[in-house]
Amino acid sequence: MDKKMNYIKLLIIPAITVLLYSCAQPVTDPGGNTIDDSLNTPVLVQKEGGANTFDIMTWNIEWFPKEGPTTVNYVKTLVRNLDVDLIAVEEISSVSAFNTLIDSLQGWGGSLNNYPSQYSGYQRTGFLYKTSMISVTHPHYILDDHLWEFASRPPWTARIAVKGKNNQTVFDFNIIVVHLKAELGNSSDAERRKKAIGYLEEYIDAEISSGADADFIVLGDWNDKITDPASSNVFTAFLDKPDDYSFLTADISGRYSYISNTYKSLIDHIMITKDARQEFGQGTTQVLYLDSEFSRYQSEVSDHRPVLSIFKGFTLGN
Repeated sequence: MDKKMNYIKLLIIPAITVLLYSCAQPVTDPGGNTIDDSLNTPVLVQKEGGANTFDIMTWNIEWFPKEGPTTVNYVKTLVRNLDVDLIAVEEISSVSAFNTLIDSLQGWGGSLNNYPSQYSGYQRTGFLYKTSMISVTHPHYILDDHLWEFASRPPWTARIAVKGKNNQTVFDFNIIVVHLKAELGNSSDAERRKKAIGYLEEYIDAEISSGADADFIVLGDWNDKITDPASSNVFTAFLDKPDDYSFLTADISGRYSYISNTYKSLIDHIMITKDARQEFGQGTTQVLYLDSEFSRYQSEVSDHRPVLSIFKGFTLGN
């Protein structure tokens, strides 16, 4: 009897071992991408969002969707993979594709600039956000009386409340998403950017002076470098007031967010007003080199890398 039981154990134990080993292996899709079983989502890039931090990102998604449904599906996957809380987006050229993206992202909402289209493929700004922790009120465009300076893309703003434990607001602020005039080598375009930034600073100053919440986060594709000499720097309206404004991207000037085949630079920025510095705390800002993790990123998603800031000056308490 003992010999028979030992023989059965010899048959069963290896089978169980093989079964456990098989279950522990990563699941992949037909393309060889690892699948996140919880959402049946391919894992193309590593997670960046934290469970107890507020993560905000700006992302120019080149002529979204540059490769149609393929791009929409990749962006959906990247949003889920990155798992950040709020994503400002630029170059949204298809409203229907944006709506398809939002509909496919369970637990996410979207807000898209509704300024009247100015041309075929008109590029809009907006943002995506986790509905479980972000509430959005009063989204609207501003400074549309300066269309020339803003390249017919007036900034998109809203009131944002970040929710923590028991759905309590732990941080609220005004968001402004920008996409300024392109062409770095053109002096007239640089002058348009400089004037647009001047109008933006005047707007924020007037809002705060009139009693608005002084917490502002301004982010997007500014289409210029903050490290240029003062004589040619388009950001002087903000840089000349260091006590009032801080560019969180100032310390990563050696990194590239724009990655075309002919030119690379850091032109996507995140800026905060002085009242938001406490919430940023010992936070971090980085360019996400998604193209190094996902080989099809540049060809099928964007020629811009996202820029991410993680706020660590308060606790979500989730």
